[in-house]
Amino acid sequence: MLTETEFYDQLANSFDVMTDWQSRLAAELPFLEATLAEHGARVVLDSACGTGGHTLALAQRGYRVTGADISPAMIARAQANAECAGVTIPFYVARLQNLRATFAEKFDAVLCLGNSFAHILTDGDALDSLGNIRECLRLDGVLILHNLNYDKRWHAKPRWFAVNSGVRDGRAMLVWRFADYNEIARQIQFNIALFTQNETGAWNVQVQSTPQRPYHQSEIELLLRRAGFRTMTFWGDLQGAPFDAAQSPDLVVVATV
Repeated sequence: MLTETEFYDQLANSFDVMTDWQSRLAAELPFLEATLAEHGARVVLDSACGTGGHTLALAQRGYRVTGADISPAMIARAQANAECAGVTIPFYVARLQNLRATFAEKFDAVLCLGNSFAHILTDGDALDSLGNIRECLRLDGVLILHNLNYDKRWHAKPRWFAVNSGVRDGRAMLVWRFADYNEIARQIQFNIALFTQNETGAWNVQVQSTPQRPYHQSEIELLLRRAGFRTMTFWGDLQGAPFDAAQSPDLVVVATV
């Protein structure tokens, strides 16, 4: 299996194909902006920004946003996307465990979206990551952490997920996600099959895999408290639905220091 960095470096050129940004941002931005407004947050760090979808959208709405990601290739794509959109945003290559060493300033809010935290596999690294996020926040600053709801998913163990399609560099692409569950290691092998059509019309496929940790709500809450977060609210998605461990698709945590 690939490390997180290797996995996302290889996905960078297809990430915007596998993500329906128009629909996703339309669904998620109202909740994100309402939460930021509730906490008086205008200076934001998108700590696992990927190709910069949320980062660009917030910058276009007047927030002062900085993007960071563990993957150099993702950051390069985010910079290209920002340039194409005519938006100036500082982007940095940084893992969650290195945020305090990367940024001297304090932010009003830190975002960690898109199930990114599931790539942190141990309690030690999780505490280090959350501690770095806390150190990057001003007093009363807010973290918005978005994971899948693993209370539900680890129980149901769904194997196959939707296929996304699009065009990149003039070539048709299909992106298919699927998962394998390791009960003994209590880990998920997250797989992506990337189908690319070549100039003759033939299809090539490449499959890449990386491990994820299925954090339950109680584990996230305990880790946040140990990292020094004082208050937290749990939601079931990025539209602000109540969290239901048995039904919600996602686990969204709004936590303050």
